[in-house]
Amino acid sequence: MYLRKIIKYIFIFLFQPFLLSQSYYNLGIAENYQVKEVRAGDKTLKEKYNKTFYYIYTYVYTKEKVKVYTTSSSDQADSFAYTNYKLSKIANDKLLLEIVGADNESRKLDISFIDNNQSINIDKSTFFLNQAYFSYLKKELLDNRNISELIDLIDDFLEEDIFKLENLKYLNSKSKYKYKKFRILNVKMTTINSQNENIKSDWIISYTYKNGILFSVEQKSKDETRFTKQLIKNRNNLVSYKVYREIDERFSDDKKITFDIKQNKYSEIGTYIQSGVNKETDYEKAIYKSVTFPATKVELDKNEIIKVISKLK
Repeated sequence: MYLRKIIKYIFIFLFQPFLLSQSYYNLGIAENYQVKEVRAGDKTLKEKYNKTFYYIYTYVYTKEKVKVYTTSSSDQADSFAYTNYKLSKIANDKLLLEIVGADNESRKLDISFIDNNQSINIDKSTFFLNQAYFSYLKKELLDNRNISELIDLIDDFLEEDIFKLENLKYLNSKSKYKYKKFRILNVKMTTINSQNENIKSDWIISYTYKNGILFSVEQKSKDETRFTKQLIKNRNNLVSYKVYREIDERFSDDKKITFDIKQNKYSEIGTYIQSGVNKETDYEKAIYKSVTFPATKVELDKNEIIKVISKLK
């Protein structure tokens, strides 16, 4: 009997990492989007509507492989778009994020760690971190290849020129908000104009902290500010920020976001401005339901997708 226990513990010790990596999970998110008022100059347009967006995340325990199904229809599983994400270690200090869409459109994102200045290069950006956060991400990304930690690091910039990363917004680990010792010191970023690929802009992104909490973020060049984020409230795991983003002088988004650092709760209320057509849209967005449960694989068929949707109604 004693020998059997020893063998059992040896088996668990040796094979538990493998067994965990082969465990699968589904995360379903129902997001309500409401357009409250639309204005064109002094005229109010009749464009109010409500729409529900569904996100289904299927992933292995370690989150090194993730598949995201998205749709705004709850009845037709065939209408789902999907994207595959895979984070692979290609050298001692380098990772590769492979992103493949349903139409086989793909993108590869190079990620490298630089020890001497505690920085992480991601595509056209360099994130400079304090020692605590840098060491944590080396383990979580290089060793565990946890995509949710990558999303947490760059959560403010998922709308930049990074192919379909915004779909992963609800898989954010929120580690940098949970742990007060983690700091992003500053970031150097290059963006490409969405209408003219020959126009590139270099930005410095500054971060400030108060009482260990991220207080503000500012993305600017010599004569332009592209993004700002300012803490409004931090109480009982709920955090609120005032966020402003302007892209290529074509549109801007001025909003308040609120999220729970321990649960999948998120909401925002704001005004989206399209400069060229002088159009303003007041909107609200919020997660109204979230479900997580074990699964047996990453790939879902039509019936399995519909089953997840039914849990979100």
